[in-house]
Amino acid sequence: MAPLLVLALLEFARGALTISLIPLYGQLVGGYNLVAIGTAISLLYFMDNFFRIPAGWLIDRVSGRWLISSGIILSAAGTYLIYAHWNVSFFILGAGLFGLGLAPLWPAVISGIAAQNPLQNIGEALSKVFIAWLIGSGAGMVVINYIIGQSYIYAFALICGVLAMALILDLSGGSPPVLIDSTLSTSRFLKELGKDLLSLWVLYPGMFVQTMAIGVLTPVIAIYSRTVFGFSAEQFALFLIGSGVFTVALLLPAGKAADRWGIKRPLIVGFFLATVGLILLPLQKVVTYALLVGALIGVAYALILPAWNGLMARVVSPEKMGTMWAVFMTIEGIGTAAGAFIGGKVWESFSPQAPFWVSAFVLAAMLAFYSSGNIDKYVEKS
Repeated sequence: MAPLLVLALLEFARGALTISLIPLYGQLVGGYNLVAIGTAISLLYFMDNFFRIPAGWLIDRVSGRWLISSGIILSAAGTYLIYAHWNVSFFILGAGLFGLGLAPLWPAVISGIAAQNPLQNIGEALSKVFIAWLIGSGAGMVVINYIIGQSYIYAFALICGVLAMALILDLSGGSPPVLIDSTLSTSRFLKELGKDLLSLWVLYPGMFVQTMAIGVLTPVIAIYSRTVFGFSAEQFALFLIGSGVFTVALLLPAGKAADRWGIKRPLIVGFFLATVGLILLPLQKVVTYALLVGALIGVAYALILPAWNGLMARVVSPEKMGTMWAVFMTIEGIGTAAGAFIGGKVWESFSPQAPFWVSAFVLAAMLAFYSSGNIDKYVEKS
């Protein structure tokens, strides 16, 4: 339970920063354009994901506990640089440091959960991880919008307080210890790792593209809500709640369904609903309808998340669990980082609606990919 609390707290801080605080503080206080803001968010995700692989290797060979504690301190330093906003370079550097600090988090938590649960229950187990993630990040996105309405100083103080709570919990034993006592030598470990990863090449485009579709919206969603709908920070928070509640409520039953009936159907239905939702959302002019479409997207991701990660759990090697999960999440995270940069550029070059349609097009491509039978042999693997 404690690792999930650490995860929830750190994702609270990440959600608050990436969705609202970096875009709004950067634009309204720092005076930076959307290209600079998109670059900052992209660097945050890039640093997080680029260093996940060495972090995953250390988790397999040593332990994840001290890595997470050190990372929280780095993230706190990055938060200060974002707040100071001496110039755009320090603003972007602060985002990068924050992301670097988060690098060990997901490999440690995911590999720990996967190692402790049988494959036939992995969808349900991973659903709990994503519930912690969604509650944490969702609460961060919602709460920060209320705090921003009072003061940006209070907002950054809240982020620092959350990081301090995560550090205290981690130092008291909240993070998982070393998970696999691997007897492989380093050279043999790397040789077998390369062979395993090469055999899974067909999964990598899916890992990249599905997260890129979400990343496209990251730097623009808060600004879009103000520009198009005239949302206040509090109204934007209600929109996030509308999407998040449906996702959290459905994650556990969706995970159980994936364990019982297979993972391909939830993926296909989830990507279809997400594609439809992202096409419809920028067409809405009435807030109520926008909330309903947001809820539809939430349902879609409740189906996608446990099924997709159940698929990846079927292909990881037990003695290389931390490293392989880190590689998978690195590819996903690079997709998110690329999407954030693309989202800012598309907004500036075309229109506020364009990022949503780019995201929908990407998800439609993934729907075709998953429906084609390319992953059937991985779906059936046990």
